[in-house]
Amino acid sequence: MSGNGGHRSKFGSLIGVLYVGHTCCKCLIYATRNAEVLTCHESSLECLSPQSGWVEVDPLAVWETARMCLETAVQNLIILDINPHDIVAVGVCNQRETTVLWDRTTGEPLCNAIGWCDTRTSSVVGSILQRVRGKKNYLKSVCGLTVSNCFSAVKIRWMMENVAGVQQAVDDGRAAFGTLDSWIIWMLTGGVEAGIHVTDVTNAARTMLMNLERCVWDERLCRFFRIPSKILPEIRSCSEVYGYINDGPLSGIPIASCLGDQQAALLGQMCINAGQANCTIDEGMFVLFNTAQEIIDSDHGLLSTVAFQLGPRGAVYYALEGAIAHAGSSIGWLRQTLALEPAPSEPMNSSLTGLFPDGTPNTQLVASFCSVSSPVPPYGGDSKPLTSSGPRGGVIFVPAFSGYYTPYWRYKARGMMFGITLQTTPQQIMYAAHEAICHQVREVLESLAKDCPTWPRLTKLTVGGDLSEQRFLVQMLSDLNGLLVERPQTSTPACLGAMLAAGLATEILSIDQFRQNCVPPVDVFNTAYNSSQRDMKFRRWKMAVDRCLNFDSVSDSDPVKLIGDGRDPDSFVRCSIPGSVFIVSSFVLVVVAQLMKQNGFA
Repeated sequence: MSGNGGHRSKFGSLIGVLYVGHTCCKCLIYATRNAEVLTCHESSLECLSPQSGWVEVDPLAVWETARMCLETAVQNLIILDINPHDIVAVGVCNQRETTVLWDRTTGEPLCNAIGWCDTRTSSVVGSILQRVRGKKNYLKSVCGLTVSNCFSAVKIRWMMENVAGVQQAVDDGRAAFGTLDSWIIWMLTGGVEAGIHVTDVTNAARTMLMNLERCVWDERLCRFFRIPSKILPEIRSCSEVYGYINDGPLSGIPIASCLGDQQAALLGQMCINAGQANCTIDEGMFVLFNTAQEIIDSDHGLLSTVAFQLGPRGAVYYALEGAIAHAGSSIGWLRQTLALEPAPSEPMNSSLTGLFPDGTPNTQLVASFCSVSSPVPPYGGDSKPLTSSGPRGGVIFVPAFSGYYTPYWRYKARGMMFGITLQTTPQQIMYAAHEAICHQVREVLESLAKDCPTWPRLTKLTVGGDLSEQRFLVQMLSDLNGLLVERPQTSTPACLGAMLAAGLATEILSIDQFRQNCVPPVDVFNTAYNSSQRDMKFRRWKMAVDRCLNFDSVSDSDPVKLIGDGRDPDSFVRCSIPGSVFIVSSFVLVVVAQLMKQNGFA
């Protein structure tokens, strides 16, 4: 794609951001002067679940959807009479742990990509924990992560052991591994013909294969998982030119940024100084606490990870992260599977309609021309308002559908609901699901306070993500955590961060310029609860979580034996033995005492 002779439209230089998530792809095109979204296009992705606990996606479908979003966004620009030649760079932002293996000689995936919350790798996790005698943090000092289903190394291991042809492709040197960013960048830059096999430090930090301190693949970790390093992509910073788009309407445009979605949101919300924290509430929920150049090894269930590195020579910033597997997905499950009403009162995709959640026009960050194919709101549509009116019913909902992540990291835990009566209403259950989100954030913040006792206490939390558009939920988050909560008036903080990183790489933007012209205004929420109200609710939540965590103590292979249930006649004898021993031993002690008394010992 050739230049434009140095002449730009009235919007100046533009940057496109391609977001590849778990359930959707979207492309936004920003005016760099003020971060105005000129156009966007979003399309849903089909998640496959061939077995219980399996979550996968077709990598070729992901690529086709991403390519279509990019091309449609460019066509939208043309309809708006904006020259696509004004686009100076493209950034990539992605959901992090979804794992892809493909054949670099044919460009074909070796199997479907395994999603981040997939639980099929439980057997691999179990065998690893058996090797290390149950020490979940055995590798944490090197990679910053605990042994868990969600990270890429165990997914690669599962593919090599269970998918036909994968081990052979690895042995032959044909296999290539990547998270979604690596796969998309490889395809954008030419695939089989000229594809560049790279990733960035934030995505590499989620694989369990990168040395966190040195930001390189660690041979000891590769040997531990028996994964050859030759299948891994090259690790780069988050903000540099990785290569150039090989085909299509943006051919020749540099790909100038790459970040995992949570780190991109941290950057987009300008939490770039030590001690700042953000919380992204989407399908899952993640809290990141910026620790600058200090790597803090958590003793309370948090993960150490890379926050960002802005340029090859830039300093590496680190973060402590709390990972919560199910937030919006639990509400979506209640609505779609159990058909519960009412729904949250604010539309999930209001930013795509040109309105803020309160109905006022979004004049700064709204798209002038946005398009959506197959518009399916991620957590259900708009319906009756969800309010706190009426009796709560004492319902507690623990959404550990695929295990419990921070702070426990119990992969066998399962979701439970407590306090249900014949009078329990759908609204009370939905209310409990929203409370669960807030209580899980408190668990993360309590772990953070224990890991950083000498740091100033966190008093402000910045939130983003689709679910944060619900004023009701954000207010509840403030109430149940006793924090001031700020919500920037944008639904896409991760894409904003990827735009900033691409602007820095191409020297179109600076941090100061971005802070002055591109940071959106914020809505502020203050707590209305006192500490005793918060603590009472949280104590009830912790009691419910304790029962959830011990769910794996009862299984089909080790059933509870009930006396008199007719299943095991010998149980009567076994259960009577302790009582018999007690009676006999007591009689013997009485006789001995009498003999000692008669002989003058007493």
